[in-house]
Amino acid sequence: MTFTEAVKSELVRVMDEDACCRRAELVAIIRQHATLQLSRGGSLGLNISTQSPGVARLVLRLVKEHQPEARVFIRRRSAFRKNRMYLILCPHAEAVLTAVGLWDANHGHIQLAQPRLTEDCCLRAYLRGAFIIAGAITDPNRVSYHLEMVTESETQAEFLCAVMEKCQLTPRIVKRKELFVVYLKEGEQVVDFLNLAGGHGSLLRVEEARVRKSMRNQVNRLVNAETANLNKTMQTAWRQMDAIRYIDRTVGIASLPVSLQETAALRTKYPDASLGELSLYFVPPLSKSAVNHRLRKLEAIASKHGFKGGVADQ
Repeated sequence: MTFTEAVKSELVRVMDEDACCRRAELVAIIRQHATLQLSRGGSLGLNISTQSPGVARLVLRLVKEHQPEARVFIRRRSAFRKNRMYLILCPHAEAVLTAVGLWDANHGHIQLAQPRLTEDCCLRAYLRGAFIIAGAITDPNRVSYHLEMVTESETQAEFLCAVMEKCQLTPRIVKRKELFVVYLKEGEQVVDFLNLAGGHGSLLRVEEARVRKSMRNQVNRLVNAETANLNKTMQTAWRQMDAIRYIDRTVGIASLPVSLQETAALRTKYPDASLGELSLYFVPPLSKSAVNHRLRKLEAIASKHGFKGGVADQ
């Protein structure tokens, strides 16, 4: 089972007690994925198809509240595919569309006006219905966060975006061939959507993946920072060692002040030590800045006498 299927399997079990919310969920399903069919007798039928048996049961239950004659048919998509297509057929589309507010009884056509969703609970139900029938979400454990819902017209996509924005989400629209896709990319946005739709179990899976990724990224940053610091420390130490050896070959370490002789001796004895570690070997111990100042003076002296391995900052 894919993560999208798992999310939809959870969402179809969310039962709204209020009739307005069930109606809003059905409106979303009809607007996102329903088709109208004219029969030979001249009656208008409403068809809603899905590959998920759970989604088919939900749609049939919602439709039967307004038209008990609705039926579900099972078809195979082709002879070479095992998956089935579930087709919910309403023989009298006018009854259902009128009940949910999408049919204009006076003029006998589907309203172009958008449905009115005034309550927060209805907004959440609409989002749940839209995702159940036309949504997809990537597995958060494998790739980046992505949740999308497909619509057939730009008007539908814009209305869906407006509903999501009322719920404090920030969706985007992209055209994919002849379809319009409304999507969310950020992990926090995906979590908020699942929370609004009622997918709390799926939400926990996404949050678990977010925490795991965050911890992994933090560990990687710490390791990279530690590695970079270690490399910088080693490169600096090697440059200082080269400067000390150059001084010894040219003017001699004995010609240096006692403090610099001591510093050169300790750096030579502990080539891998950091400034903090090296400062503890002095008697009495020095501060890191004092040790750094002496080492920079050694490099400056070496540079003055022709050392090209690195020029100390003045």
